[in-house]
Amino acid sequence: MNIFRTASVIAVAACSLLSSCQQKTYPVFFLAQEGHDDQDPSAYTSAKHIIYYNGRAYTRTPVMTLNHFAKFRSELDPTDGSYGVTLYAKPEWRMHLYTQTLHKNGLIMLPVVNGLAMEPMRITPVSDGILKIWNGLNGYDLKQISRTVEPMDPEIEEKRYLDENPRPLPKMPENVQQRRDFTGRTVGEIF
Repeated sequence: MNIFRTASVIAVAACSLLSSCQQKTYPVFFLAQEGHDDQDPSAYTSAKHIIYYNGRAYTRTPVMTLNHFAKFRSELDPTDGSYGVTLYAKPEWRMHLYTQTLHKNGLIMLPVVNGLAMEPMRITPVSDGILKIWNGLNGYDLKQISRTVEPMDPEIEEKRYLDENPRPLPKMPENVQQRRDFTGRTVGEIF
């Protein structure tokens, strides 16, 4: 009897250990602009809620993350040889995407992939559940995205995958002064 009890305890412990070691989702998310370009940055509530990129303030809370999408399709950008990605939202997240983009209509959305800001885009209401990252991705990004989101054309996508990321890491500019909010806290920036 004790052998069965010990075996079941070991099985439960092994399952919990394996579930805690699951791989994290590749960081792909979309940030929405906070306020308008002509608005004073000190009007924002707190530094912990906003992040800056190219002089615009964005909310730290993403509108969508990779977990909200069911499928993706990549396209080769002929101008620079990078890839763009079309992401298709899960049915249960389409209304969320629509209401978020309707609320922020006319502002800017910033796609961020593994800490790198991609090309910002003007927000229009998205009723079909499709978001795009126009370019700037490489084969490593596509491979990492495919671990969370199912590719629409697996046989095409697998030919584009890379095991390593040859992209150099971005460096923070030397002459940058950290922004601070009205309370004196440092405001995050993406470079």
